[in-house]
Amino acid sequence: KIPSIALSSKIEDGQGENIHEQELSHTEHITQSLHNNFTIEEIDNPHLTLPSDINAGQIEKYFQIDNTLLALVLRGSMNVQITVPIDFTVTFAGVLVAQQGDSQWTKLIEIENTEVTTRNNPYYLVVDNQKLLLTIVDQNGAGSSEGIMKVFALSETSHWKLESCYYYGGSSDSFPDDDQFSFSARFSSFTPEPIGSCDNVELVFLTQ
Repeated sequence: KIPSIALSSKIEDGQGENIHEQELSHTEHITQSLHNNFTIEEIDNPHLTLPSDINAGQIEKYFQIDNTLLALVLRGSMNVQITVPIDFTVTFAGVLVAQQGDSQWTKLIEIENTEVTTRNNPYYLVVDNQKLLLTIVDQNGAGSSEGIMKVFALSETSHWKLESCYYYGGSSDSFPDDDQFSFSARFSSFTPEPIGSCDNVELVFLTQ
């Protein structure tokens, strides 16, 4: 297992100087990697153990930034088809995280809809100007995989800030390699919308 990066703090204990190490959180790992100019790449399924309420059929995209692994967990919608067992109830959509060498995933953030019918989904992760951006698309469009796309940026304070809002459109046969998810990273292809059009989703941090 790759050792965790550590922060060191020094204290005097009367017997000399002791070093106390504190492991970095997942978010700190990510922000440190971005500051060191690491970028992100899409990878194959690393086959880590999933939380019991998540099925592998919910995940289309896996990523890696330096030693940090990320997975995007989907819910079914008019725009997104998932394949899960008939007796499995989907209760979670969001982002999973692990460090390279871990045996299981941890939930990083959950995507909550302010209205049940919007059914927001995480589409893609991209690094731009040392910032990690997450695209999230709902099903509030005119059909043909259209919807309102939110772009969130991970901040160093472990929060996701809404950066921009777009009308995400296009038929499935117009997506490069038939990949509607990676296509969402092409921001210039979409029509900007007022930020107020993107208030139907909340990101809840489940771990740092």
